[in-house]
Amino acid sequence: MFIIGLTGGVASGKTTATNYFLNKGIEIIDADEISRSLQIRGAEGYQKIIEKFGRKILNDDESINRKILRELAFNDATNKKWLENLMHPMIQKEVLTRLENVQSNWCVYSAPLWSARHKFNRTLVIDAPEHIQLLRISERDGCTEEIARNIINNQISRQERNCFASDLIMNDGSIAEFQKKLDFYYKLYSDLAHEQKN
Repeated sequence: MFIIGLTGGVASGKTTATNYFLNKGIEIIDADEISRSLQIRGAEGYQKIIEKFGRKILNDDESINRKILRELAFNDATNKKWLENLMHPMIQKEVLTRLENVQSNWCVYSAPLWSARHKFNRTLVIDAPEHIQLLRISERDGCTEEIARNIINNQISRQERNCFASDLIMNDGSIAEFQKKLDFYYKLYSDLAHEQKN
């Protein structure tokens, strides 16, 4: 299976990129989406998170308030570590199951963070200047610039992330410009996947 690892800083355009590939018929294995599914009511992670942080993190409908959970994690390194230790093994197990069942010619594994252990045929990193990230996070989450900056600072550095890239897109223009760049990589990856098959 020809696998593209896709990552990027927060609010860089990862979701726009994965939606683009999905609309082209490429299967997406999204670590964030898997993480959310493991935290819905009745799922494996849900009960353990409530046991740790209490019912104060729940919305009125008993779902986990992800904004509160994110703030608890980003404001306390111990909480962040605990959450990672809980979620990462469960996410990894689900990712492997999904990889075994991919139907498209190639697929995308999208995650906010990798380690050197991850091996892909190509790695596509989406980047955006910090001032654009801050604006997008503040608008998306309705949070202060300080919290937005904390979210950025709690990720691996831009330089470290970009070192993973065999391919890099700077998403600092219009959606149309971003889409043109994605068009190029869609064609490239389709050609490479086809070559590998033959």
